[in-house]
Amino acid sequence: MINGIKIKVCGITSPGDADAAAASGADCLGFHIYPRSPRHAPLAQYQAMHGRLPHVKRVAVCIKPSAADLNELVGQDFDYFQVNFTADTPMPFLFRCSQIIGPQRLWLAPRLPAGMDVDPEWLPLADTFLLDPFQADKAGGSGPACDWTKFKRHHEGHPDKQWILTGGLDPENIGRAITATGAPWIDVNSGVEQSPGVKSPAKLKMFVHTLQRATRPQNQAA
Repeated sequence: MINGIKIKVCGITSPGDADAAAASGADCLGFHIYPRSPRHAPLAQYQAMHGRLPHVKRVAVCIKPSAADLNELVGQDFDYFQVNFTADTPMPFLFRCSQIIGPQRLWLAPRLPAGMDVDPEWLPLADTFLLDPFQADKAGGSGPACDWTKFKRHHEGHPDKQWILTGGLDPENIGRAITATGAPWIDVNSGVEQSPGVKSPAKLKMFVHTLQRATRPQNQAA
């Protein structure tokens, strides 16, 4: 946590990157379980590095998982489960995710086209939401920024939920993003990488330094 803001570093593929993220102040580490991700960490790979990971909360990130996949993931030691889905996903699927995981540990990440807000029917299903940047041909994690105005509207309109700012965050824009949104949680991925799936310790340090400067109390010396 940096000055009251929680951080999830996503797309972790190695113990070294996990250590670098934890050392930078990350509150959560995200592991992409879905095979199409360039940062794919298959469950067998996650299990192999499990004992070498730092003691930081862990998030399984998946896309429209089957009930069997969810039950298998719940049997692991993940703390939270992030389910990415498109806006036209049927309600029975989301309800099933909430039943299997539980609202307290389920993070819903809808990909919302411009002009579309979170469906009120989704809100009771999870305590935490991410507004995943919309790309018609991609599932997220590839760099584009989300709509900061939309994020702020949801964060302020539903203060009983946790809202995690994600999409295109990097050392250059994180200060502006926090100022524009007031986000209490942030999710960073490609913006602190040297290549897909390989984190850059230098970029992580720069990201944290910029975040610290942007959130430093006004009465604290620069």
